[in-house]
Amino acid sequence: MLRILHTADIHLGARFSGLGNKGISQRQQLKATFRNVIATAVDERVGIVLVAGDLFDANQQPQPSVDLVVEQFNLLKEHNIPVCLIPGTHDPLDSSSIYRKVDFEGRCANVKIFAEEHISYKEYPDLDLTVYGKPNLSNRSYVSPLKELKPLTSSKFHVAMAHGSFYIPEKTAEDDHVFRLEEIRSSGMTYLALGHWHEVYACSENPPAWYSGPPEWIPNQRKRGAVLLVSLLDSGGVNVEPRELGLRDYDELEIDVSGIQDRAALEARISEGASQNLVRKVTLRGLGDAGLIVNSDELETELGEAFFHLSVTDKSHPTLAEVTEDGERLVRNRFIKLMNERIDNSEGEEKDIAENALQYGIALLDGKEVL
Repeated sequence: MLRILHTADIHLGARFSGLGNKGISQRQQLKATFRNVIATAVDERVGIVLVAGDLFDANQQPQPSVDLVVEQFNLLKEHNIPVCLIPGTHDPLDSSSIYRKVDFEGRCANVKIFAEEHISYKEYPDLDLTVYGKPNLSNRSYVSPLKELKPLTSSKFHVAMAHGSFYIPEKTAEDDHVFRLEEIRSSGMTYLALGHWHEVYACSENPPAWYSGPPEWIPNQRKRGAVLLVSLLDSGGVNVEPRELGLRDYDELEIDVSGIQDRAALEARISEGASQNLVRKVTLRGLGDAGLIVNSDELETELGEAFFHLSVTDKSHPTLAEVTEDGERLVRNRFIKLMNERIDNSEGEEKDIAENALQYGIALLDGKEVL
């Protein structure tokens, strides 16, 4: 049996500009989780580590990121664990490639970087394994990364790495390094280690072809980060075990404000299950009470400390308030009438502003605190 640690899309050096002052913390967490990936490979006594693209978020990297990779790959060398790596869409093998600037193979004797324009291979006789790979030369391409893939040695195990998109009709962009199910099935591989999609996902069972997803949360990732521990059995079978290693969690909430009467109830709903390691995206929808004040920026500021990061998008609308016959509330009634007329005659951003003004105005006239 041969055990493999399959990872991809680590994105060292990612900026995380959308996280504000938490961006620095998450950049450091990517490094910490990368160390955890290497420690897992050592602890699990895997035979080889495969990095299926996007080790780096871009080809321009600070020296500490490069030093970290060299340090950790050499740690694997100390335990006689080789590493195979392909350049991806964020760190492609173009003229400015980090893999041209830094001699990783020279500094880490256990590392193989696939740098030929066509599919090439590396044999590991002690593992009875041949690994195949092809670099991404740019971030977009119409050429399949599995083109012309086939076994080329007498090894028992044949494993290919590819960084691109599995073809799904009407969903996959044709220039996103697309490969198809028939290419997987005709490849003759024992296992295909995929990168580019940010989730654990199995494209095929025969042969097994899996995306590992990133080991730590990055934007557009909806689950905790993981690696895949892959066991190639002497009998010909393959076992794939996702192993969660990431620190951050992510979730999305859609809240219908129609059943929420006041700001406190809305805040409580947003805060359910809050955690310092949770990235939460909240979308407010529906028709809310005209007196319910919704300010996304205020909600993010007031509630954000309970999360690693909180974003609130308000797509709700206030229920148009009705004018009553209460003669003692002539100012309120007049205001509602004028604002309803303004809303009816407005569009787009102007209508949103008028709806918000109606909410704030009713609250103020009713003696509520809105700031």
